[in-house]
Amino acid sequence: MVQQLLADASSAAQSMDSIPIPRQTLESLLVQTGFDSERLAIREVNRLTTLLEEETGIQFVRMEFGVPNIPPPEQAAEAERKALAEGAHGTYPPFDGIPRLKRAGTRFLKAFLDLDTPTECIVATCGSMQGGFIAQALAARMHSDKGTILFLDPTFPVSQLQARFLGLPSDGLELGDLRGEDLLAALEERLARGDIGGVFWSSPNNPSWICLTEPELEGIAHLCDEYDVLAIEDQAYLGMDFREDYSRPGEPPFIPSVSHYGRNWVMLISSSKAFSYPGQRCALAVISPALHERKFPALEASCGTAQFGHAFAHGGLYVTTGVSPHTAQHGLAAMLEAACNGELDFVARTREYGERARCLRELFLAAGFELAYDDDSGRPVGDGFYLTLSYPGLPGGELLLELLRYGISTITLKSAGSSRDGLRACVSFVSEKEYPVLEGRLAKFREART
Repeated sequence: MVQQLLADASSAAQSMDSIPIPRQTLESLLVQTGFDSERLAIREVNRLTTLLEEETGIQFVRMEFGVPNIPPPEQAAEAERKALAEGAHGTYPPFDGIPRLKRAGTRFLKAFLDLDTPTECIVATCGSMQGGFIAQALAARMHSDKGTILFLDPTFPVSQLQARFLGLPSDGLELGDLRGEDLLAALEERLARGDIGGVFWSSPNNPSWICLTEPELEGIAHLCDEYDVLAIEDQAYLGMDFREDYSRPGEPPFIPSVSHYGRNWVMLISSSKAFSYPGQRCALAVISPALHERKFPALEASCGTAQFGHAFAHGGLYVTTGVSPHTAQHGLAAMLEAACNGELDFVARTREYGERARCLRELFLAAGFELAYDDDSGRPVGDGFYLTLSYPGLPGGELLLELLRYGISTITLKSAGSSRDGLRACVSFVSEKEYPVLEGRLAKFREART
């Protein structure tokens, strides 16, 4: 143990001697990869970081990928093992989800969102990304003259890439500048132009960690109903606004959602972050009961049916992946059941991310950084899965490249559709033993600028 600690200390000291990485090394790799330093996407930053680690021998403090890093609950693996033993992997599951998962989803929605949802309105998807893909496609086809997706920015970059892949025009409203009545006024003004088919957002927001308030959600719901637009609510970070305690099933406070107020909504419930279950690619899409039965003649051409719920499952899910993985559905169902039974506190398990964010925020602020998003409707932005960072005098793109020279990887806010200049840093893979390493590198970074 002592030898390992000494080895770690020696390795850290050696890394510090090699920092900052020469600009020529970074520039050479940019030429080699052909990456545009002004427009680095997440996977390009990830690749560049890996190449820099191989080239220099420096282990980076990696904050570019929004990947969960808490072990999954045992209930999931146990349920999957049982399903395998019973031969589930030898049969196709129902295309819209196994009955057990749909029943568990109904129970969970009532327990933690106080939402009454029939099982037929709950569809199993291959991750929330698939649910968002289908929801955007249907939003743009519900009405023949409304094909644009409006994002409440900043946004999970892949959601915008999905719109682009689908050939859909998109637009955005910056949440950092528009809150409360200002947000609703700007939304109504944009919807009144008549070309918006869907409004897409996450709350807590990736990457700003802004959380929409109940009055904002109510206003968004009413406006989407008034203008007959699909509200697409991405609950990727379900219950992870750690300023509130959503851990008690059947008791308030309940997780805020647009579903409490409107008729035209699809809610995406991911298992990746809240349940630390990313590898099995299993999630839920919850369709408003009122919307599920509605018929849109314009859907007939692409989906073979006018009924929204049928179009979502048959026209979207079935033709893209067929079904969601069978045993993974049992795993997710088991976790939802355990949460409802008070046997799995999924909120408490993820609070670790909030604690990491608090510690890392203090390190960055002490090194002269600022929070790009610091206000959440009059409250400080909570500590969660991401930090948003800026540094005086350095634009986001330049700041990203400079931090790479100091062994720290991030992505730009602009790659997430933000109008603000700065970086997104994910806290999930930064371990406590890396805090001193990060602190030392940030100190060197700041020293070079004073």
